Order: sequence, then structure tokens, then C-alpha cells
Amino acid sequence: MMRLRPAAIAGFTLLELMLVILLVGLLATMVTLNFSGESRHEKLSKEAERFQQITQYVAETALLKQQEWGLYVLTDRYGFLYYDYDSAKWLAAEEPDGLREHKLPQDISMTLELDGLEAAEDNLLSQLDWQLDEEQQDAEEQQDIPVLPQVFILSSGEISPFKLLFAEQSELQPLYSAVSTDFSIPLKRSDVSAEQP
Repeated sequence: MMRLRPAAIAGFTLLELMLVILLVGLLATMVTLNFSGESRHEKLSKEAERFQQITQYVAETALLKQQEWGLYVLTDRYGFLYYDYDSAKWLAAEEPDGLREHKLPQDISMTLELDGLEAAEDNLLSQLDWQLDEEQQDAEEQQDIPVLPQVFILSSGEISPFKLLFAEQSELQPLYSAVSTDFSIPLKRSDVSAEQP
């Protein structure tokens, strides 16, 4: 008698199973990459924290090296200047790399407030009269980097009082964070919120 072979058992081959696992893995990776980017809150907090840390570093450097420094702020970027006694000019900081001009991400902007702050009239910087001659004013108008800093970070440890407001406005409700000082370090940083600090 002849035996009949049982019908082939239906199922998946090893190759088919591996292919399905590979496709599921690729799809999971794509979904993770699309949703794991920084949130608006994290992005704004990171920029405010970077500014706070680098400014405190500059203030400590000014104190240790007995060198005058300054900060300039434009809407979308900021940078540091130092006073070069040889040329009697404020020069843009190039080293270390962290002190070079920093451009903000597209949806974040800054507003610098100098007037009307508490302690603004009570410090030595309010008594200084920094003025540009006509030649320097013409040069400043032609440059992207200001000739004079807007905030002075002096070797005495004093910083001209300021409040820098960071705003993230990529969606309907803007988010804000602020970094400020009365006249010295440490700088104060507010938490990110929908209300202006």
C-alpha cells in the first residue's frame, strides 16, 4: 500500500517572518524620530539656559583676567565683545567657540530691557558715559556687530542691569522665559511659561 503524504502545513517561512520584523522595525523607527524632537518648551528652555551659562562664564572670565567684556543683543542673535587696550576698541570674541555670535532657532526671538529696572540707577555703570565719536557711529551703522556693547560685564564683577526676554512663537500661544541680573552674577532665569515674566 502506498502512503499518502499529508498536505503541506500552511505557515510562514523564516524569510517571510524576518521581512515582516524588518518592516515593523523601520516603521517604529520612523514614528519615533518624528515624535521625539524637542518640544517648544524644551527648545526655549535650552536657549535661555545656554545664554545664562555662557554669560556667567564671561562674567567670571572678566573677573579672573581683569578684562572688560560686553554683550550685544539683536532680535535673532547675540554675542560678546571684549575691550582691547592695544587698539582701544571693543572686539568680537572669537575664542573659545562658545563665545562666538550665537544665532537663535527660527521661531525664537529676544528683547533686551535695560531701562526702568530695579538697581539700574544705583550702580557704578549708571555713572559712566560711553559715547561714540562720529567716525565710530558711521562704522557701527555699516556693521552687523555693534561697536559698543549694550550690557557691560566689568572686571570689578559688576554687570549693567538687564532683562533678556526669550519668546517662542511658532504656534498660537507664545512661550516666554527671561534671564536677568540686578548688577552681578549669578544671573536669574525664569521658568518657561505662557505668561511674560
